[in-house]
Amino acid sequence: MAKSELKRDFPALTLALLVILILQIAGAFNGINEWVNSALPSGGSLTSTFTDTASFALTALYLILFVLWDFKDRGRLSRFTLELTAGIAVSMVIVGLLKVLIGVPRPGEGQVHWSLIESIKNLDYFAFPSGHTARAFVLAYFLAKRWKKFWPLWWGWALGIGLSRLLLHVHWFSDVLFSAFLGPWVALLVELTEDWWLPYYRAVVNALKLGVLDIE
Repeated sequence: MAKSELKRDFPALTLALLVILILQIAGAFNGINEWVNSALPSGGSLTSTFTDTASFALTALYLILFVLWDFKDRGRLSRFTLELTAGIAVSMVIVGLLKVLIGVPRPGEGQVHWSLIESIKNLDYFAFPSGHTARAFVLAYFLAKRWKKFWPLWWGWALGIGLSRLLLHVHWFSDVLFSAFLGPWVALLVELTEDWWLPYYRAVVNALKLGVLDIE
């Protein structure tokens, strides 16, 4: 995607995220969240297995496999793998921060008033936003960019992950909605700021004499 297209899409995604975040904080989603949670059936073991394809453990495995593929194919890291790894890392940091700062309990859990340290220790207690969904949409963005003809598969999988989180009743509708925008937003952010962060990355790699981790 050309930089001009990135710069066009990024403000729109930023605005969407801000609107959803403001509505979330204001409690505007409470009604629809409760309705969706009560209306949807409970997902079974297949849903649980499917949602795990976007778990942290499997996402880390995907990244390791891409790294190994790069080393075998070209002897060094590819731009695709580096950007994807950066996108996953940034999305997880943002998700973690918002979980702690907003403190929305998952469906069926009660509101808690923990200290910052306790909240960080119990990060998984909080619902907003959905880490699985955010990771899935980051992956979908970069996979669709690399293997364009399979784009319906990648985006369909990401949407399925979001739906699975709702069917398992571990997230509210607004958690998933926000993360569906957050994933592509983070991916665009990584690409748009590459001219800034890439020189620092290369400097660290060169200082550590890890040339194989530098990109072409």
